[in-house]
Amino acid sequence: MPLRVAAICGLLAPLTFIVGVLLGDLAQPDAFSPADDDISDLGAQTADQSWLYNLIAANLNGLLIVAFALGLWRALGPGWLARLGVLGLVVIGVTRFLEGFLRLDCNGIDEGCENTSWQADGHRFESGIASALFFLVPLLLAFAFRRLPQWRGLWLPTLLVVPVVVAVSIPFSLIGDGAAVRAASITWFLWLGLLAWRLLRVAGDGTVRAAADLTATSNTAESR
Repeated sequence: MPLRVAAICGLLAPLTFIVGVLLGDLAQPDAFSPADDDISDLGAQTADQSWLYNLIAANLNGLLIVAFALGLWRALGPGWLARLGVLGLVVIGVTRFLEGFLRLDCNGIDEGCENTSWQADGHRFESGIASALFFLVPLLLAFAFRRLPQWRGLWLPTLLVVPVVVAVSIPFSLIGDGAAVRAASITWFLWLGLLAWRLLRVAGDGTVRAAADLTATSNTAESR
């Protein structure tokens, strides 16, 4: 995966998520409330124009995240923290892609809504995995960045992503649960865009090989 291509994919990932959610919200009937209703409802079987969310904010978004993660794998070198963090990012991308197919049977505004199909069960399963990784991946990558000179400037912002996401969601929760989830998700994706911007700079500096060599040397020294 060329680093510039991976970085561009990473920059597009927040855009596709935000656009897909925004267009999905606008396409719903008046009874639907972005402030109260969950993001997943946008892709439900009964949602209006559900393809807007499923194709843009889920399928395409997931593919972009995986492509970005492949470039990040190359850029960060062989450190085990970096490898675990990037693998977690790949899994997030896969869950985002699958969400476009593992759709809820109905959304919250449907009377007598019951999500009982295997697709709905799969949706809940992949959403649970993604939710856990949304919190774990930044922590792993933060300590990986701390060891790499060209990424060290992002280690503290990355470490603070989780508390910032929580802090952002709190005031929006006063509006509604849907608003809180949307605000938290957008904040997380903006962090992902920040990483992609740094990867674009790293690709321009041509420092990937040096980073890998430095990490390998550091790991060897620690093992001794």
